[in-house]
Amino acid sequence: MSQTFRPLAVFFASYFSYVGLFAPYLSLWLNGRGFSPAEIGVVVSPLQWTRVIGPPFWGWLADRASPAQVPILLRWSAVAALAMAGLLVFDWSFWALFFVLFAMSLFLTGQVPIAESLAMQTSQGDLGRYGRVRVWGSVGFIAAVLVSGWAFDRFGIGVLPMGLMLLLSLVAWSAGRLPARPVHDLTTPALAFKQVLAQPHVRGFLLASFLMLLSHAPLYTLFSLWLEGHGYSRLAIGLLWTLGVVAEIAVFQFQRLVFRRWSLRRVWLASYLVTILRFVLIAVSQGNLAVLIIAQLLHAVTFGLHHSASVGLVQQWFPAQSQARGQALYTMAAYGLGGSLGGILAGWLWEAIMPEASFWFSAAAAVLGFLMALWVAARDRRLGSSEVPEVGQDGAKGQAS
Repeated sequence: MSQTFRPLAVFFASYFSYVGLFAPYLSLWLNGRGFSPAEIGVVVSPLQWTRVIGPPFWGWLADRASPAQVPILLRWSAVAALAMAGLLVFDWSFWALFFVLFAMSLFLTGQVPIAESLAMQTSQGDLGRYGRVRVWGSVGFIAAVLVSGWAFDRFGIGVLPMGLMLLLSLVAWSAGRLPARPVHDLTTPALAFKQVLAQPHVRGFLLASFLMLLSHAPLYTLFSLWLEGHGYSRLAIGLLWTLGVVAEIAVFQFQRLVFRRWSLRRVWLASYLVTILRFVLIAVSQGNLAVLIIAQLLHAVTFGLHHSASVGLVQQWFPAQSQARGQALYTMAAYGLGGSLGGILAGWLWEAIMPEASFWFSAAAAVLGFLMALWVAARDRRLGSSEVPEVGQDGAKGQAS
C-alpha cells in the first residue's frame, strides 16, 4: 500500500476496532447493568441521534478548514470522546448514562464522514481503490470483535469501558496522521450544495437511506442480546458478527468487478431486496446456526455493496467543494435518523410483542426502502448510466460511461 493511502487505512482500522468493541457488546454491558431491552433501545439511541446534528456540523467545519487543520480537528474530537468514555467506569443513573453516551457519540460523528471524503478524494472517485482502503476498517472490526468476545468470556463484560478508552486512544493518534489535503474545491459555487439537495431524486435517495438503516437498527441494537437469549456465548456472538464482516471484506476487495459489470443503480436497488431476505431469515430462524450463517453472509450486500454504491452516488451528485457535507448528510439521514428511531422501535417491539417482531419490522422497513429506491431510479435517468470509473493499467482514472 502506498504512503498516500496508508494513514487512511490505519485510521479506518483504528476507528472500526472501536466500533467492533462497542456495537456488538454495548447491549450486553447495559443488560449486565440491569437495563431492559426497551431501556437499552432508548439509552443507545444517542449514538444515532447525534448523527443527525453532528455530521452536518463537522462536515461544515471540514469544508471550511485548511487542509492542515482537518487532521487536528479529528484528533481533538477523538480526545474529547475518549474523556467521555472514561466516565463510563462510574455507576451512572439511566439519564446520566444517556447524556454521557450522547456526548461521546457527538464528538465522534464527524470522524467517518470526513475520512470517507478524504478517501474518495485520494482515490479520485475510483471505488476499487476506495474499497482497498476501506477494507482495513473491516479488518479492525474483526480483530476487536474476536478479542473482545474472548476477553468478556474470561474477565466479564464489565471491562468494556477500559477497552473503549484504549481503542479511542488509537483513534485519536491515527486521526492526527491523516493526509493534510483539501476535501473540497473552491472553484465550485457554494450555492451548488443547496441546488443538489433541492433535486427530488436526491431527497428520495436520503429517504431510502433512512429506511435502509431503520431496517438495520434492530440488528445493531439488539442482535447480540437476541443471540445470548438463544444460548450463544459471547465468543460465539463475536464469531457471528465476524462472519458478516469477513463477507464485507470480500466485497470491498472485489467490488470493482461488481461495479464494472452492473451499474450503481442496479447494485443499490438489489441491496434492498437482499436486506428483505436477510431479516426474514433471522426472524424465522429460531436461532438456527445454519440459517444465521447465511443471514450474516448477506451482510456483504446489505452493508458492503449498499454503502459503496451510496458513497459513489453522493460523490457523483454533490459538487467537489461539498463532499464532506454530502457524505455527512447521507450519514445523518441513514445512520442518524434511521438508526436512532429504529433502535427505539426495536426495543419497544421486543417487549410489546416478542423479540422476533423487531426483525419482522426490519424486513418491512427494507420493503419500503426498495419501493423508494425504485422511485429514485425512475426520477433520475442518470442513475441508469452511473458506472464506476475504470482504472487503466497505468493507474490513471478513466471516464465514467
